[in-house]
Amino acid sequence: MRVSGGLNNNSISSLYNTLFQGKVAMHNNRLSRDFFPTNNAQGQGTLGMGAMQYISEIKSAASALSGALKDLSGPAFSQNTMVSSNTDVMTVNYTGNNLSSMSDMKVQVDQIAMGQLNEGARLESSALYGGDRGTNRFTIETGGKTTQLSINVMAGDSNRDVQQKMATAINNAGIGLKATVETDAKTNVSMLRVESTNVGTAERNAFTIRDTMGNAAAQTGANEVSRERQDAIFRVNGGEAQVSRSNTVNLATGLTATLRAASEQEVSIVRGKDVNTAISAVESMARSFNNMFSAAAGNIADPKAQGLASRTINISAAYSRALSEIGISFDGSGRMLVNSQQLSRAAENGKLEQFFMENRGKNFGFTASMGRLADNVSTNTSNFVSSSTFGNSFGENFTYSGFGAMNQINAMGTGSLLDYMF
Repeated sequence: MRVSGGLNNNSISSLYNTLFQGKVAMHNNRLSRDFFPTNNAQGQGTLGMGAMQYISEIKSAASALSGALKDLSGPAFSQNTMVSSNTDVMTVNYTGNNLSSMSDMKVQVDQIAMGQLNEGARLESSALYGGDRGTNRFTIETGGKTTQLSINVMAGDSNRDVQQKMATAINNAGIGLKATVETDAKTNVSMLRVESTNVGTAERNAFTIRDTMGNAAAQTGANEVSRERQDAIFRVNGGEAQVSRSNTVNLATGLTATLRAASEQEVSIVRGKDVNTAISAVESMARSFNNMFSAAAGNIADPKAQGLASRTINISAAYSRALSEIGISFDGSGRMLVNSQQLSRAAENGKLEQFFMENRGKNFGFTASMGRLADNVSTNTSNFVSSSTFGNSFGENFTYSGFGAMNQINAMGTGSLLDYMF
């Protein structure tokens, strides 16, 4: 069941109605099929695979969700590492084991390593192609090897048609080049762009495109070099320029940087919070949340499973606006979605930590509310399986290894039938 659009008041109401109205009777047959009772003369039986799967899914997912939320209430934000003050220019990764010995530093990126780029002529996209028709062949020399490619230009092909045929031929060759056709819809102009996927000035990264039959390369301009390959140039703490053929450079023992853009401003590298740990904890939380919600919402013949699904929706809705500000949203069915870029920005500017920790130790807030529900499902799983489910599955007189049916499960305390099974 899906509801178009995001999780809002209308879709929450729709989900609520779908979860509870008229579903039990529709799925009695499914219950008897999924739970497969095998009662014997003593009234004993074996829990069917359908019931075991549901119980196992919500118990496991709730346990994982509880653990992830506990991480997000403190530990995930307590890990220190070396961090960059401007991740658009440079990101850093510290893998050493002696953080206290690391010194702050400043890095200026004068130039990043790039591959050769050929930008073709800007042609009227929909205009009739003006080059040679029929078979056109061209060679590409790169890495000391020559590869011959061909395209077939048909009568009536437009400039963009031929550009796209060349791009497809180059990409399918698998020779370390990426070809794309860029089109400006406003001006109706398109251009064939061919770039090396390898960076740096190594000779093997150069490429040359030549026509051998027809004039497709010359006509599209794919043979014209618009940017030569180049190495990265950077400076550490105002020192002399250092050159690298790669954008991944070693700055100190256990500390590497990935250069992403040139900048006139220095980037500071200092000790700070490890946002990757927090991001991983959020992603783990989202996976566990979706696993628990999907198992409960999918068991639409069980009122208590639907109760779990609705409680999950209610908590999500209560904090949906605040969650959206850090990159967490919900689809029309209630499943959690994570925007990785927005989540990373929230981690870097401190909003992620503020959201998950501002109500730490209190009885309200998303972390506390969802954490209590996850703990309850994990430790009292029997509360989220209806007695009617067991009745429909096993019959009124069903017993399991000397214990009564569902009316005896909770009497067993922490050693309930569900816990006994696991």
